[in-house]
Amino acid sequence: MPHPVYLVRHGQSQWNVRRLTQGQTAHPPLTDLGRSQSAAAAELIAEDLKDVGLSADRLVSSDLTRAAQTAAVIGRRLQLTPESDPRLREQHLGDLEGRTYEETWAAAEGFDWSDPTQPIAGGESLMDVYDRMGAVLSDLERGSVSVLVSHGDAIRSAVAYLQGMKPHEAPWVDVPNGAVARIDDHLTWLGQ
Repeated sequence: MPHPVYLVRHGQSQWNVRRLTQGQTAHPPLTDLGRSQSAAAAELIAEDLKDVGLSADRLVSSDLTRAAQTAAVIGRRLQLTPESDPRLREQHLGDLEGRTYEETWAAAEGFDWSDPTQPIAGGESLMDVYDRMGAVLSDLERGSVSVLVSHGDAIRSAVAYLQGMKPHEAPWVDVPNGAVARIDDHLTWLGQ
């Protein structure tokens, strides 16, 4: 079995509760539930590592507050100091950031989703996210176990990249707050 990469979505943030589009908005912190989800993710990873007889070598996180707070909880459990990498950020959603989900969905109806190179609302395109997540994954040291804390759209792009698919060709993957995926020979969602 190749050494796994764990992909973790941050726990619930205050903006998740308020149903506000976050994108790369930096400041929304975790809620109490988000901290609990982070602790549960840490336990899932620790148990999985124990089952496969490995330990994590590296913990890398998006620098956005909600991900950094999640990584801090995971780091305490795995006895790792989180490293920050802005390439693990969520997709930049331009003018949609800070809007309610309903406003975002209404604005998205006018967007051409058939072109993965089209920036969204003055932010990033799907391919921009895919390329930077691919760069992070390519930079990981072979033979080491890495835990990456990121965001929903970014994790979907990473999963597509690791499965050898372009993001717009890959099947939709639901990535709830606190979700943990292990990728080695195949994709496994822990705790599901």
